[in-house]
Amino acid sequence: MFTTTLGEAAQFAGRRFVRVALLPSLVFCSLLVVVALVGGEQPPSALLRTWRAQPVEFKALLVGGFLTAVLLVSAFLDSAQSAVLRYAEGYWGYLADRSFGRFGRRCHRLRLLRSADGSPQHLYPPRSRLHEVRPTRLGNVLKAAELYPQLRYGIDAVLVWPRLFPLLPEGLAGALATARAELSALLTRAVLACAFAVLGGAWVAIRSGPPALLLGCLWGGVLLAWASYRGALSAAVVYGQHVRVAFDLHRLDLLEALGEERRSDPETERERWKRICLFWHRGIPLHHETPPAESPRTAPDLPVAPTGRGISLTQVSLAAAVTTGLMGVLTPYV
Repeated sequence: MFTTTLGEAAQFAGRRFVRVALLPSLVFCSLLVVVALVGGEQPPSALLRTWRAQPVEFKALLVGGFLTAVLLVSAFLDSAQSAVLRYAEGYWGYLADRSFGRFGRRCHRLRLLRSADGSPQHLYPPRSRLHEVRPTRLGNVLKAAELYPQLRYGIDAVLVWPRLFPLLPEGLAGALATARAELSALLTRAVLACAFAVLGGAWVAIRSGPPALLLGCLWGGVLLAWASYRGALSAAVVYGQHVRVAFDLHRLDLLEALGEERRSDPETERERWKRICLFWHRGIPLHHETPPAESPRTAPDLPVAPTGRGISLTQVSLAAAVTTGLMGVLTPYV
């Protein structure tokens, strides 16, 4: 649902592009150039003398090529925001979903079941909907926000949200756009940090550069990616809360815009929303006498929380980065 609302920040398009894509790309490309120079065979002083000896035209060509690379990376990241968000939510290909996805879902189901009083509603889906658990923490935060209107009001958020957003007041729409831009910026930093760890570490290893530089590239990039992802979780929580507020306060405005009466009875409202969603999704007339039966609203018996500690994909990734760094440093001495 949330990957279809990139237009929410349209009024801030210029500033959003600079913050989300351009500045991170500039820092990323600059760090790669620094690593390529420092990790090479010539010392920085010799490289500086070589640079000064080049003609102005050649210097301008190099600077222009660097700026072009920055703009290309920025354009790619700006166009790939939807794909990055879906990947961060845990919507992967078949093979990855059957392996890493199953591993991640098991870990988060264990965490959800082991929580004494149930995990906070803004972090995970309800315990009665274990099949909705995603393999990543970010995916679970956004899934919890997506399920909120369905559980409270019988609203399919995927169908209703694009129609509700244009009716939101300017203040709430601006808050949603700001939270969405912050989430995109932090995910972009995480992606670039991972790319820097891989590219920078591989370059230093191939060129037999200093071990400290290898560890700095690999571990520094991974730690920055982890910190950015943690920040993205907080931004996703804020975004999800704004989405909940939008449905709580303005769902009736959408009914009024559709020419429907405001229903004070919760059960009548749920039935009306159910019929509207069926009409939008399947084309079933609003006054159809026998709509498909609704699933029982009583929660099933909760499974017993299993023992043992689940290991998350983040912990596995950090352990792999530490191991790779140590192997890269110790390999020349073996």
